[in-house]
Amino acid sequence: MKKILLLTGSLALLLMSCGEKETENTKVNMHMWGGSQEINKFMDEIIAPELKKQNNIDLNRIPVTDIKDTVNKLIVEKKAGKKNGTADILWVNGENFKQLKEAQVLSENITENLSNIGMVNKSTLVKDFGEPINGMEVPWGEAQFNFIYNTKNGEIPFDDYQSLFIYIKNNPEKFTYPAVTNFTGSAFVRNIAVDIIGSENIENMTNHQLKDELKIVWSYLNEIEPFLWRKGETYPESEGKLDTLYSNGEIDVTMGYTINKVTSKIEAGQYPSTSKSFLLKNGTLFNNHYLAIPNNSQNKTKALEVVNYLISPEAQLAKQEPKNWGDLTILDIDKLSFEMQQKFRALVESDKIPTMVELKESRVRELSPDKLTIINEGWIENVGKK
Repeated sequence: MKKILLLTGSLALLLMSCGEKETENTKVNMHMWGGSQEINKFMDEIIAPELKKQNNIDLNRIPVTDIKDTVNKLIVEKKAGKKNGTADILWVNGENFKQLKEAQVLSENITENLSNIGMVNKSTLVKDFGEPINGMEVPWGEAQFNFIYNTKNGEIPFDDYQSLFIYIKNNPEKFTYPAVTNFTGSAFVRNIAVDIIGSENIENMTNHQLKDELKIVWSYLNEIEPFLWRKGETYPESEGKLDTLYSNGEIDVTMGYTINKVTSKIEAGQYPSTSKSFLLKNGTLFNNHYLAIPNNSQNKTKALEVVNYLISPEAQLAKQEPKNWGDLTILDIDKLSFEMQQKFRALVESDKIPTMVELKESRVRELSPDKLTIINEGWIENVGKK
């Protein structure tokens, strides 16, 4: 009888163990901008299957039009004391990170639990748009604003705000940019402001001084407005719309933050094969984008596993492939194996994009969230509302 009882007890323990495995939470809800078909496909068809295979994680990509919606939702959840939140991972940076940080809704010191963090470029762990990170975000990729044109039309159409002014007036309705409510549109306006006023000058100004100095930027943008696509009466709502206008030949230039975008779009048959990326001679905005984990994540353990995988050499290499995304890596290449170093460097050797030396020499630091907000609100008030 004792043997039977012992067997029964062991069986019970075994069944309990199986039950725990069956009820283990394997789902990770990742909230991220869903406006790119290429990025969505990369996450769903390459990253998600690998996470399932390697970590038994079911990555649930939740597309959002604007990550601010998720940011606001998390703040509301915190105020309501909700412990089981709707998001496990956020793709975020800049002003949204600052808002999350100030609201105290992010998990702290998450980098301490990542085995791959030692391969990450240390400079990416310090500040996000001038805001100290303090271990509340993990870098996921590098971005640098760039323009794309069709070399069939001749030389680079412009290289600063002055030559852009001349180009637009000489080529009416062949250039436009998204409104600042779109991230790409906001970046274009910021880059023009930086080109006209100077990056260091802007950062050294008080908010009041900046608002006053921006009058010359609004004057510039208002003067070119009648010569824009559709005579400036409307602005494209997104980078995707801008790309479509460029692909159709309605405009001569498109733009964005992904350096390898031109290559990936050519390979996908969405851009003319003669397309090429270029920078402004005084520099273009450069930033990193990040992953964060909310305090009320329902599955922090698995969320950390996802983040750790996303910064692994394998995942970063796949992400930098132009056919997948084309985003530049945040890893310190010199810390990788020689084989991996060669693979990463081969991905940026293209006559369609600036060289790594050119990119690094042209990097302009992103403005602080406060300055960014002033510029966005100023454009809406002085340019967009007309």
